[in-house]
Amino acid sequence: MVERIIKLSRRISLIALFGRLGLVYTDFRESLRELFPFFLAPQFRESINFEATGDHLFLPESMSAKTLMRFETLSLLLCGGTLSGALVWIIIASTPFTIGTFFITVIAHLYALLVVFKLSVVAASPKGVFERASREAIAALSNEELPIYTVIVPLREEAAVMPQIVASLSAIDYPAEKLDLIITLEKYDHETREAIYAANAPATWRIVTLPDTAPKTKPKALNVAFKHIHGEHLVIYDAEIIPDRDQLKQAVLAFRARPDIACFQTRLDHYNTDQSIMTKLFTTEFTFYYDIFLRGLAALRLPIPLSGHSTHFRTNALRAVGAWDPYNVAEDCDVGMRLYRAGYKSGMIDSFSQEEATATVDAWIRQRTRWMKGFIQTSIVQLRHPRTLMRELGGLSNFLAFLMLVPGMVFYCLLNVVTWIVFIAWVVSGSDAIKSLYPMPVLYLSTAAFVVGAIAFIFLNLLAVYRRGKARLVRYWFLTPIYWMLLSFAAMRAVWQLARTPHLWEKTAHGTHLAHPPQ
Repeated sequence: MVERIIKLSRRISLIALFGRLGLVYTDFRESLRELFPFFLAPQFRESINFEATGDHLFLPESMSAKTLMRFETLSLLLCGGTLSGALVWIIIASTPFTIGTFFITVIAHLYALLVVFKLSVVAASPKGVFERASREAIAALSNEELPIYTVIVPLREEAAVMPQIVASLSAIDYPAEKLDLIITLEKYDHETREAIYAANAPATWRIVTLPDTAPKTKPKALNVAFKHIHGEHLVIYDAEIIPDRDQLKQAVLAFRARPDIACFQTRLDHYNTDQSIMTKLFTTEFTFYYDIFLRGLAALRLPIPLSGHSTHFRTNALRAVGAWDPYNVAEDCDVGMRLYRAGYKSGMIDSFSQEEATATVDAWIRQRTRWMKGFIQTSIVQLRHPRTLMRELGGLSNFLAFLMLVPGMVFYCLLNVVTWIVFIAWVVSGSDAIKSLYPMPVLYLSTAAFVVGAIAFIFLNLLAVYRRGKARLVRYWFLTPIYWMLLSFAAMRAVWQLARTPHLWEKTAHGTHLAHPPQ
């Protein structure tokens, strides 16, 4: 009897203990949720509000870069820094490695991983398919069966290129009664407004004046226009864009052929390739990106960082994901990720949009700074709930692909500086201090990533322009490493600007090709 009582009391004690531990765990979980809401929040999607005015943020703030520097972001960084510091201490305490050796080892492995990922995407590119309708299919389309198509043209201080804008958009082969063309203008931009009338823009084109509120960004302008659209499909054309005349009809047929796809990215080319050295290198880079890399992403069914223009959407899909984030300066990348997370697929159509390549180093740096900063913003926002992100992307492999594509591309540019400078310094000087940072396996890995990556991507860039019929650009191959160093500088500038002016939109000036003929 006594033994039974003792056993019963032990069971009761154990039950009480586990119950107490459960309460402690619950309290601990709630505390963590308050401190680090990223990992433990069960639900973060709030309702989308298309009635929002002022900043025209339709998304909940949890899905926007508006709250980029709130406590939860800092807490995530603090958590990551603490874990990294603990890992460093463990390694230092258990091995003879120095701190420098550890970080060089980590950087070498990350750099090699990024190189392998990019080459894997390239290897898959031959399987990528560009949707292309025949001339016969396009000619067979009647005006009656065509849907209303919205074209949004966000303008700011574009008076110089207005005649080109009117000419290029007026040339689009689409019935006027089915073309819902919206131009957005800042309230103060009287010069551009006058230029529109002076260029005899069609009377059916609508002008939407933006409210004089922050932020002063392109995605805010797009969201303002989004409240006024009528089209079943939608495309954005920047001020300098000259699309193929039949591009809208190509997109209509592509959407009909592929009801599973919510947006189509077109191919890009540049009408001012020969204006300067920068435009030549710009064209080379983008030809590789659109002709090879994006095809590889499409073939692997990975998330595609969309272009800011010449991307065609199903309007309902955009509405379902809350349109654009006015506070994200790479709104194209951000909306592409949200579409993918919502289960929508992206594709590519074999239609070209001609754009103006950035002609000067200064303008190019500002443009790339904005893109890199937007990639960082997208990374922070999307990673606020990493478990949810992994689930919505379709698993670990797609989650890792996102890390490679978005934060990884910025990281790759930043690592270029470290990898190249340290490696070259070691080769040139033979310094014992540098040698000590490189254990032999790390040296081999770093050398392989450096040499293979550089040679492979220089070759692929040249192959892309050669296939495009621009073999004249091949002779500028030796400037590619300098171009990559400029990318690294832009990435560092983006990090600095993110801390100081996260929502600053550095506008790219258009029309320089009109004042400066090709050299």
